[in-house]
Amino acid sequence: MKFDYDVIVIWSGSGWLTVSIWLAWAWKKVALIEKWFFWGDCTNFWCVPSKAFIDIAKKGHHKDIKWVLEEVRKRRQVIRDEETKEKLEKYGMKVISWFASFKDKNTVLIDGEKEITAKNIVISTWSHANIVPIEGLDKKDIFTNENVFELEENIKELVIIGWGYIGCELAESFANSNVNVTILQRNKNLIPREEGKSSELLEKIFESKWIKICKNTTALRAEWKELVILDKDWKKERKIPFDKVLIALWRGANVNGLDMKNANIKFDQKGITIDKFNRTSSKNIYAIWDCVKWNPQFTHLANNEWRGVIRNILVPFLKKSVKKSVLPAVLYTNTEIARVWKTWTELLKYYSKDDIVTKTLYFSGNDRSKLTDDEVWFVKINFKRVSWKILWATIAWTKAWEMLPILVSAMENNISAYKISKTIFAYPTKAELIKKVCDSFVIHTLGNIKNEAKYYIKDNILQVVTATIWFIIIFSFFYYKKMNNLDVEQIAINIYNFISGNMAIGPFIYILFYAIRPVVLFPATLMTFMSGALFGPWLWIAFTLVGENMSAAFAYFLWTVFGKKIIWPDSHGWLVDDLKSKANESPFMTILMTRLLFFPFDLVNYISWFLRINFKGFFLATLIWIIPWASVFVIAWSAFHNQKIESFSQAISDIDITMLYFAAILFIITIVLAKVLKKRQVKV
Repeated sequence: MKFDYDVIVIWSGSGWLTVSIWLAWAWKKVALIEKWFFWGDCTNFWCVPSKAFIDIAKKGHHKDIKWVLEEVRKRRQVIRDEETKEKLEKYGMKVISWFASFKDKNTVLIDGEKEITAKNIVISTWSHANIVPIEGLDKKDIFTNENVFELEENIKELVIIGWGYIGCELAESFANSNVNVTILQRNKNLIPREEGKSSELLEKIFESKWIKICKNTTALRAEWKELVILDKDWKKERKIPFDKVLIALWRGANVNGLDMKNANIKFDQKGITIDKFNRTSSKNIYAIWDCVKWNPQFTHLANNEWRGVIRNILVPFLKKSVKKSVLPAVLYTNTEIARVWKTWTELLKYYSKDDIVTKTLYFSGNDRSKLTDDEVWFVKINFKRVSWKILWATIAWTKAWEMLPILVSAMENNISAYKISKTIFAYPTKAELIKKVCDSFVIHTLGNIKNEAKYYIKDNILQVVTATIWFIIIFSFFYYKKMNNLDVEQIAINIYNFISGNMAIGPFIYILFYAIRPVVLFPATLMTFMSGALFGPWLWIAFTLVGENMSAAFAYFLWTVFGKKIIWPDSHGWLVDDLKSKANESPFMTILMTRLLFFPFDLVNYISWFLRINFKGFFLATLIWIIPWASVFVIAWSAFHNQKIESFSQAISDIDITMLYFAAILFIITIVLAKVLKKRQVKV
């Protein structure tokens, strides 16, 4: 099929210029559709104007807030003037200044009428501010980051509802512009998603600038020019004067009005669902940045996503996942709070407190800081014990962003604290404090080597136990082989005859090994096959079921403890969240279907933990619906059953073909039953 364009980009959210220009330079025919502002939120409503605001306000050489915001708009316009339609088309793309919507997965409607087609389509529809209605508050008195920079009058009292980057950065800049600022925070910390020490430091700085912080409060209503709030600590109402109220809460994905259902794109009000390549449910359509479900709303993340999408469009036969693992974030208050990767609270989802060693050093111990009189800030890093791995870091300093890339690069490339400790840093520099924090951790580890060794063994007990069991099995096998001068086949026959012929101990050994085999990763299917050959088809199905259910429960709980060492069940993984939701709608039916459809036994056990399927539903479904699964394999291999054999060729020659037919019939019945139950479930 011939298309009008190779790639259509819908809206110009952050990163759009990168993808449009790069693809145009790669001789791709590109169309950009944007009805409003180029660069979306970043240039128009946040990154550009807010940083201009911060810079102008903190210098203090200004008349009033009206003058400050006039200067902000002038600086923003400089950037806007570089991104006109005429200038952009010089890069080789087609710019269409109309509204876009989908007709199908390859066709976009321009203003609901004209059709254009493309092989690939990229959605970059940024986000919008959410406003919580407050009784009695006039709309003309409400600001968000989307209109606050358009203020053309002087105000004296500003109330900010919310916290985080938007609220804190604007609060400080307005305060630096001689506006009385009050922050209403529903939590007990000013910036609860950041390090507690960071929140404490910023609160002290804000209080020194006469910014009022009302924590653990809720706005109830507005009465004239006063906001009535509920103080949850004192359990009483009080009033806060305001000229304007800034709503700085969460931002919502722009997903409405595009008719994405016509293109079979899966989305909800939280955003568009994507895979690891940033593809939507229609694989030729990509989604980027704020419109993506669960995506952190950072411009640098968007730029990173664009690079991955460009690569996958240009080289579709060698796709690579778009990396989002080590994500830096900076709160650009005058004292910047720079963080990389997950917070302490988030880390505790994957590690215990005993797994983490935290080291903090202040700039007061840094020689360069002593010379420049900025000693109160800090560098704090969390390390994984023994492994030297950096898990998370926070830097609080006036130019924290300058030091953060060192840690981002180290974490992205798995550079250990030990290697950083060995690296030569220039003297005297602020960045040297990172090296000293790593030095502190290295000294801590080496100075507690006995305790660290004990921790290492405890932390890797699964691997140690597995290796020990396998060593014992292999050593015993070769020792027995040598002492009795037997070959491998004869040893296997002896083991077979011992278990099969010993009615008292044989079943016990079989069930015990079946139950604990997840530790040594011995295949469950092979154990089930062995049951039929060892014990025959009827009474011994019961022994197999006992072993299998004990094994399933053991595997589930084993991965509850050790699974996160292999896979981090990140709550922001689109596929994981989707599967979790579906699986837990009916855990019993989910496990039932996997057992009836003969999914790999151990894989189901491990994934059940990973998807957090309710154990009760998991166990009951396994207990009941493992019967057809086990019966098929036990009956099939009971065709080879002999209570005692002289050779494996004898077992093959004595095959009972009737059992194979019976197993095949049972297999077909089970599959049909699964299909019927699945259809009934869908109808329900």
